[in-house]
Amino acid sequence: MYKKLIGYTILLLYFLVLAVAITSGPLVSYPSLILGIIGLIVVILGISSIAKNFNLVDSPDNERKTHFGKVPLVGGIVLFVSMIYGTFILGVEPFYRVLIISLVPIMIIGIIDDAKGLSVPFRIIAQILASWIVIVGTDVYLRDLGNLFGQGIVHLNQFGIPFTIFAVVGICNAFNMLDGKDGLTGSVSMITIFSLFILLHVNDSSYNWGLILLLSLLIFLAFNLNLFGSNRKIFLGDHGAVGLGHLIAWNLVYLSQETEFITPVSALWFIFYPLTDALLTITRRVRSSKSIFDADRKHLHHILSDYGFSDLKILMLAILVTTLGATLAVSSNLWSMPEDRLLYGYLTVFLCLLLLGRGKP
Repeated sequence: MYKKLIGYTILLLYFLVLAVAITSGPLVSYPSLILGIIGLIVVILGISSIAKNFNLVDSPDNERKTHFGKVPLVGGIVLFVSMIYGTFILGVEPFYRVLIISLVPIMIIGIIDDAKGLSVPFRIIAQILASWIVIVGTDVYLRDLGNLFGQGIVHLNQFGIPFTIFAVVGICNAFNMLDGKDGLTGSVSMITIFSLFILLHVNDSSYNWGLILLLSLLIFLAFNLNLFGSNRKIFLGDHGAVGLGHLIAWNLVYLSQETEFITPVSALWFIFYPLTDALLTITRRVRSSKSIFDADRKHLHHILSDYGFSDLKILMLAILVTTLGATLAVSSNLWSMPEDRLLYGYLTVFLCLLLLGRGKP
């Protein structure tokens, strides 16, 4: 009884701070952010209980899903709530406010899909609609790809709109494909955002959006990795993984087109792990004459698991690879490395990985 009373009290304070923050009241401060984190923990516990009543859970199938018990698929909802709160508390640029709004179709369709199951076209349409919201609301898209081949700026002009939508949808699904092991998508996303945070900090630019995402992901990972006990474990869900891909993809588009902090081609290295894993998986599926949307065990984390790697070792390997890629991306932007070298370097690594796995079924 007392625990519930304390929990509801904190939850009430959480929304009170949110209400005051909207009016730029006296509680807009770092203490209010700390209170928000405490409130978010309470929200997670509450939403997790509700999710079980609506079948918004993931059940093991002893094939791709080897966890124990029914785990609430509420990670995306948690991140969405946290971002809204953090935006009011810390403040972000107008682009990121529109970006949060653009998540609505992904959240709605994703939650329905996680609970009831929807066909692939519904999910793709939601992702396309989300991208259109960003483009219409901000007029941000890939107008050029930088000095991609060393022969001058590659301009896309109006073709940049469909190209951007195609690229963002691809990255959304790459992050969704990655979501197969505890902490994998969350950790890779954290490293990517943290690397951007470091890059902008070195350039004396504030990055409140990055701070909000980092704090939100830390809270999620604490629950996802059983730090509060296995009975309080939560998963991202498709809506969460796709939403993270959407956020990171558009973040890279915005920084490469509206600022001088990163080049478009360096995005390949910021998201090296999920992008490469997705491309290799799609290649294997095509070779096997299967639909690229069919779920299987051809992802890198599944292959490593079949070879006897523990989940912890797979997570550490993913963190290492992502860190190396992000370090190269940050370094290339700080020291103005030739963009064509970054492209050819990525294609070389991808080709080598493709050749190494060519003999695999």
